[in-house]
Amino acid sequence: MLLQEMIYPAGTRVLLWRLEEEAPQLLALCRQEGIPVDDLLALPVKRQCEKAAERLLLCRAFGRPVAMGHTEQGAPFVVDSEVNISITHTPRLVAVACCDGHVIGIDAEQVDRQQVLRVRDKFLNDSEKQFIASDDLAAHIIAWTAKEAIIKATRNSAIDWTDGITIQPFDAGLRPLDFHATCGSRRYRLFSCLLDGHYVTVAVPL
Repeated sequence: MLLQEMIYPAGTRVLLWRLEEEAPQLLALCRQEGIPVDDLLALPVKRQCEKAAERLLLCRAFGRPVAMGHTEQGAPFVVDSEVNISITHTPRLVAVACCDGHVIGIDAEQVDRQQVLRVRDKFLNDSEKQFIASDDLAAHIIAWTAKEAIIKATRNSAIDWTDGITIQPFDAGLRPLDFHATCGSRRYRLFSCLLDGHYVTVAVPL
């Protein structure tokens, strides 16, 4: 079901879908909106659900069914549109971010994803470890989603997760959270919220 729509600065919209329907129901919802789905039928059921939810969210965002493609780097785009999009999904959530003026990025992770604590050294640099305690799961997930969102916004998956991106100090207890990071010579403003058991983070270039 359509969970929420949020508006951020710089004309960025975020739409979220809670994945609680079975694949046949999601496909039927697409057909009701005139969204083609025959190409999804050969996919695994999980991917059918994700892709159908993506198309429903994009239809809601654009006010009509749209065709989507991917760049050579794998970034999604809407055919015949200048609007930039970014997409993320977890087992229970699909989110789409749209922006007219900037190439943006979005990422979401479940609040109980303990794995990020074990890979702390793979994505946090020394300055970030100064304010992110080793046992602070929320701060780790927020930092992870922030870096993933920035990488999506740069359209460059080769960026080093540790030294290539530096997040400025933030307070993981604030809701919603508004903070900054740098990637090379570019600065990003990041917005992170806690929603339906997920941290959802959007990166907007400054």
